[in-house]
Amino acid sequence: MPGPEPFADIPDEPLLNIKAVSQSTNIEPVTLRAWERRYGVPKPARSEQGYRLYSERDVAILRWLKSKVDAGVKIKQAVAMLRTQAPQSLPHTSPLRAIPSESTNLEAMAENMLDAAHEFDAARVQQIISQAFALFPVEDVCLDLLLPVLQEVGHEWRTGAASLHVEHFLTNLIRQQVLALDAAMPLPSRRGKVVAGCAPGDLHEMGVLILAMILRRRGWEVVYLGQAVGTDRLEDALEAIQPDVVVMASSALESSGDLPEAARIASRADSVAGRFVFGGTLFSSVPSLADRVPGIYGGDTLVEAVQRIDGLLSGSWQPAPNEPRPVPDALASAYEVVHRSAVPLSEHLAGMLVEFGGDRITPRTAEAIAAEAVNALLAALRLGTTAVLEAPEYLIRPSLREYGIGAEQIGGLFEYFAGADMMPILADYLARL
Repeated sequence: MPGPEPFADIPDEPLLNIKAVSQSTNIEPVTLRAWERRYGVPKPARSEQGYRLYSERDVAILRWLKSKVDAGVKIKQAVAMLRTQAPQSLPHTSPLRAIPSESTNLEAMAENMLDAAHEFDAARVQQIISQAFALFPVEDVCLDLLLPVLQEVGHEWRTGAASLHVEHFLTNLIRQQVLALDAAMPLPSRRGKVVAGCAPGDLHEMGVLILAMILRRRGWEVVYLGQAVGTDRLEDALEAIQPDVVVMASSALESSGDLPEAARIASRADSVAGRFVFGGTLFSSVPSLADRVPGIYGGDTLVEAVQRIDGLLSGSWQPAPNEPRPVPDALASAYEVVHRSAVPLSEHLAGMLVEFGGDRITPRTAEAIAAEAVNALLAALRLGTTAVLEAPEYLIRPSLREYGIGAEQIGGLFEYFAGADMMPILADYLARL
């Protein structure tokens, strides 16, 4: 027999948007949506525009659940305990207020798109995107709907709230829409050519793909090279294309270390003449990295990148590019040693993750986390800074420490493969893994 309704005397009127609830409870929106989908708690109402509206009772329930999770109870068990152990009332607190938003409709569409993606409802996702393009300027839809949704589903995947299938499903649908828009662009109307693509090894193309499309809308000619632009024969390609600006984006830790080499190759092309532009979510999240890459930083947002590239092409903005930074010999030697041992290092690290993590981690996930850790270390050594290892959680998978692997275990593994003489050089870098 079901127990009494928890917090029954607290108002149940739906007034609060997800941003207000997240700030009040210290629960990320991605987690709020995941609890709702998996356990049906809470069950927010929906506005006419389709976005979630929570009540003060919902907030009380969420705070109670979070207190249990913080105490070590699994969320599934906490939900099961909700009706039997949660109080029916709480001491009076000041009512919460919804946080107004300037882009409420686009935020609502974003929520609906994420819900549709989790249901693999392609027709609904496409309908929402079509409706957005009918109501708002193309740039607004790309910058305030498509990119935030992609970042959110990526965060959901990395935190386990969404499967890789959901992330790929939504990414591919959005990519199709952007490519269709791009194909309908008129011929270039301005004199200036851009080469754009992802940094070597980087597969996260949506930001730079949208950037290329917006630049075409502004009349510039864009040669889009896609994912993981390799440095092999890149000089030949630039010689054939003769671009005025080369743009490369890095959104992954492991790809950032290849940007200096790409910048060096681009600098040899006469037409580019120092106009190598780099950027991506990694740099906006770890600002100190922007000084480590030769070339011109494209800015913290896609809007800034468009404006800066516009200025470079039109001649209205002529900044001094970052000069190349030589990597100390000791770090260069450490990079070579770790690079030679990267495969066995990753394999052994994955084995440790499985051993320490038990049933919390699958072998495939362990392999992905281990490879990311080793590749991030290599990138940090190439750039000559530990900052690359300090990216926020939405850019990285769970850390090694979350599975019980500490400095002693990591140090022992690297000492075995890299040698004791390398450990003083690697110590600070390994500590941040």
